[in-house]
Amino acid sequence: HKCHNTRAKKSTVCSSLYIHMRLSAELLGQAEQRPNPLGERELILRGLAIPMIEHLGATRDAYDAIDFCDNRITTIGNFPRLKRLSNLMFMNNAIEHIDAINMSKNVPNLSCLILTNNSISGLHEVANMGKACPKLEFLSLLGNPIIRRQHYRLYTILKIPTLKVLDFIKVKEAEREKAQRLGKSAAGAALEGDVRIEAREAMANASKTFEPGEGRTAEEAFATSFTPEQKTLIRDMVANASSPAEIERIEGLVKRGIFPEAPPPPPPAVTPPNNTADNADGNMEESSDSDDDDKDGRNSGSKKARTS
Repeated sequence: HKCHNTRAKKSTVCSSLYIHMRLSAELLGQAEQRPNPLGERELILRGLAIPMIEHLGATRDAYDAIDFCDNRITTIGNFPRLKRLSNLMFMNNAIEHIDAINMSKNVPNLSCLILTNNSISGLHEVANMGKACPKLEFLSLLGNPIIRRQHYRLYTILKIPTLKVLDFIKVKEAEREKAQRLGKSAAGAALEGDVRIEAREAMANASKTFEPGEGRTAEEAFATSFTPEQKTLIRDMVANASSPAEIERIEGLVKRGIFPEAPPPPPPAVTPPNNTADNADGNMEESSDSDDDDKDGRNSGSKKARTS
């Protein structure tokens, strides 16, 4: 049972702490490629624990669609010039931010963006999308905290006037008119002020320097706090841990940004002094002395008998 718990803990740590698949040119060359139901040429990068977008220049702008679903991406950006790309799917990631400057410059023909089940919470990111994707027609933000914000749908329609479908619901002309009225109203002006404050706060938070222990998760601390050599050593420590308690110790230190030094070896076992030989020698000496005394006593008795 203890071995089972240790293996389960190792599996949990390895899957949730630090195992990432870098988006390398080699991985891109090995990834599945297929025509999707819309007849687009699609690159499948789903479920690889990819933490960030990189090296997409290796695709040579050969795809209409890229599937990034079920990864660990937090920011949409770092795209090379991909004029052909029109469809991006990021369902089930951890996306919080869209780099509007990078996207508008390098992915100018994006028309479909699926962001279902991510972490977008600020309306300023909707404004970013409007700047990033001037041809965006289909957008899904279902499963993001932002959809609970007041005026979310109208504000999104206002900021992305090219939208035809939002959250799998067709944008109606009456909604466009209502969104325009919101933008010209006092409530709309107040909302715009709040959005500007959100944008400034997000920018300030993004510019903060990482400090050890500041990471929200052990995974984030592992990604930002250690060198490649240290990461390899940490992986080995987890793989070779002998108990769940040892794995938890490593995880706790990683979360605080501290490299988990190997625990000191246990002190050598203290061997009790072996007195058996000494006792045996002592007994032998005592026995020898006793035998000598007996012999002396017998000899003395014999002498007395003969004298008599």
